[in-house]
Amino acid sequence: MPLDAIEPARIKEPPAFSGKHGTLYAQMANVFRQRIRSGVWAARDQLPTLEELEREFHVSRVTLRQALNLLESEGMIWRKRGRGTFVCDDAGSEWFKLATSRDELIHALEGNWSRIIEVAAGESAPHLEPGDGGPVSSYRHMRRLHGRGERAYAVVDMHLDAVLYARAPKRFDAEMIIPVIERMRGVEIANIRQTLTIGTADAPVADGLNVSIGSPTGILRRVVQDQGGCVIYVGVVNYRGDAVKLDFSLPANGEGSA
Repeated sequence: MPLDAIEPARIKEPPAFSGKHGTLYAQMANVFRQRIRSGVWAARDQLPTLEELEREFHVSRVTLRQALNLLESEGMIWRKRGRGTFVCDDAGSEWFKLATSRDELIHALEGNWSRIIEVAAGESAPHLEPGDGGPVSSYRHMRRLHGRGERAYAVVDMHLDAVLYARAPKRFDAEMIIPVIERMRGVEIANIRQTLTIGTADAPVADGLNVSIGSPTGILRRVVQDQGGCVIYVGVVNYRGDAVKLDFSLPANGEGSA
């Protein structure tokens, strides 16, 4: 007996989109970005027509056009009247690999740009967790935007040892923090601790990264400890969720450390 005579065929449900997850067009834009980043829609590929997208996602053409407008403004797609919509040549290549060693971290940070968004007034101390180390007497607290080329990829909330900052304020204001610390005389980085979680963009992060509120983000908490066990830097890095990935190998048993 055919199986469908016993149980009705299951119809694939369309993706569920709702206002509680942000605007519909922003949700659609997130889906489209992920397809481009993952290579489902590769460079120079032509995107499905509005009619095809409407059938697949069950949202209005107005919503789809708004989502495509957003991706076009980000330089991920281009459109030509009478021809269609296409993925830009470099749309899928801008992944930022999260470093899993100190050398990788220093290398990854070099060549990127940093711009101050906000500097906190008055005293401010970072939240320290068990195992982070002890605090220094005072910190400089600021929020910065990190980017590569013309695009910002992260908003960073950071606390830096105020004594270290006073030694090279211009460099710390303009350059990536950890490479500057690494090159300072008399300072030795004993440990860098990193913790990655998944979150969503609040208003300041969304504004800095030019994404909608509630868009997925990778949140990396980075703690730098000096040779005396003191925390000289804490940075909470909010990465665009469509531009960052963690990639590392797991060696066979007996190869490398556990």
